[in-house]
Amino acid sequence: MNLLTLADGFGDSVAVPNWYPTYYKWPKIIELMTHDLTVCDFSRYGAGNEYLVNVLKQHIASSDAVLLQWTIPNRLDLVLDASNQAWQEVISSDPVYHDNVVKLKNHDFWLSSSSKVTKVQDYHRTYISLSQHQLRSQLFIDYAKLLINQHQVNYRFMLTWDSLYLEHNVANDINWSWHTPFKGMHDFRYHSKFSDLDLGITQPIPLIHYDFIKQFIMPYLNLPWRSERELAAVETMLYKHYQESLPNKPA
Repeated sequence: MNLLTLADGFGDSVAVPNWYPTYYKWPKIIELMTHDLTVCDFSRYGAGNEYLVNVLKQHIASSDAVLLQWTIPNRLDLVLDASNQAWQEVISSDPVYHDNVVKLKNHDFWLSSSSKVTKVQDYHRTYISLSQHQLRSQLFIDYAKLLINQHQVNYRFMLTWDSLYLEHNVANDINWSWHTPFKGMHDFRYHSKFSDLDLGITQPIPLIHYDFIKQFIMPYLNLPWRSERELAAVETMLYKHYQESLPNKPA
């Protein structure tokens, strides 16, 4: 069974603090919580919703189930080609995202996330408003549902941050996983039973990801989940990693 997982840094277990190398995100934790499941994870830090829906389009045909975590709408996923060579200098000057170029089929995407480079900020401030970003993301979500239904694949949608702008667009939330409608995993960190352990890093600690999976994904997505005893062992392991990493946390 193949599970396709898509997210930005909330799902990217490579983009973690160097002092906490086992800062697993939800796709990796689902892999630990299941058996006989191939998790095809295409999460990438800095990704926007345009990139995520393009990955979905490319890989939906080989997937048995999909978990897609939509990110904030106002991100620039820039397709690089001969017509926009001027952007290469901009990308090279970005201290954080200069190497965040991902090849997707025949295209190279620069995932700029919250880049502070002037030209990226000008793009958001001058050319594409937040409301237009939101309209685009609504179209991405609608298109994703059409793709998934066409291939008759089981799926769940999630959110990274609160996305209240979707209230008028999502008429049926039966396939959405959240603790409160239109609230993201970032907000769940304050409601999880592990909230007192959270470290304030952009993405919640692995134990909070684990808690979210148990409450809002396991009951609704038919995957080969491990037994309760095995799941308890995963929780214990994540807590052990947490304790081992704390002494290494910078002051």
